Amino acid sequence: MLLLTSTSDIVQLVTGSASTIDVHASYVDYLASGPTYTPSRTNTAIISTATTTTIVGSPATSTQRNVRHINIANNDASNSTAVTVQHYDGTTTEVLIKCTLLPGEELVFTQGGIWVHYDVYGGAYQATTQPKVLFNFSTGAQGAGFSSDTYLTGSNILLPSSRPIAGTLYRCEFAVSKTNAGTATPIITLRYGTNASTSDTGLITFTFGAGSAATDTALWYVEALFRSVGSGTSAVLAGASELTNTLASTGFTTALKMQQANSSGFDSTTANTYLGLSVNGGTSAAWTVQLVASRLENF
Repeated sequence: MLLLTSTSDIVQLVTGSASTIDVHASYVDYLASGPTYTPSRTNTAIISTATTTTIVGSPATSTQRNVRHINIANNDASNSTAVTVQHYDGTTTEVLIKCTLLPGEELVFTQGGIWVHYDVYGGAYQATTQPKVLFNFSTGAQGAGFSSDTYLTGSNILLPSSRPIAGTLYRCEFAVSKTNAGTATPIITLRYGTNASTSDTGLITFTFGAGSAATDTALWYVEALFRSVGSGTSAVLAGASELTNTLASTGFTTALKMQQANSSGFDSTTANTYLGLSVNGGTSAAWTVQLVASRLENF
């Protein structure tokens, strides 16, 4: 059980980034003078920002509130978010549990006092382990576009609250087609920050050879390995990107189909940060991305 025994006691949910979070709570109030038991429930308005929200309010005077069930669901189509549940008594805040909810996942408090983290398929994570792979993806076509630097939907992975370790690997692949417009140099940028947008810091830039005025299709791969981690400028990423396209020497690029580059030192200890990609096809580019799949391994 989870008890709220004073008019200052509340249960709060801290969301680390923008997502679509639904919360339900069921509880029973006990008034000793009756004695009277009153069951009740709360459906919190959708939480869509990084914020702290009261999900179970305080009981009335001389009343004890026994929280029997809490359900926290990430119903966002693509965004993960770090969540922290905490008890606040008007003076002291105590963290009850924290985890990262991927799209479609739930965190549930049961009547027996147990927290269970469910994956998108309804399976429970093991309490003593952390998932070793995180996924993201895009469910729809993107474009035609990419004539300027554009963040690639589905490429962003929210780094776990434990932060990356040396050896953590980020991977992303995307399938893309182009019209005969646009002959600029394709540029892929690996970005790191709290926004999952082009405003995040560009850690590694992969610049490929100039394209040509030909219709083409391609599959792009990007990998980045944490060589080191830490605060200040301790963290370094080693990255590589490869392009496999239908046309041998025209279309997306006429040369340089494999790129390798390393980041400068950066701080990998910042909370609620994403790794993701932005894509720039250059002036007049009319690209359409049909498939995006990203993953984070070994963290």
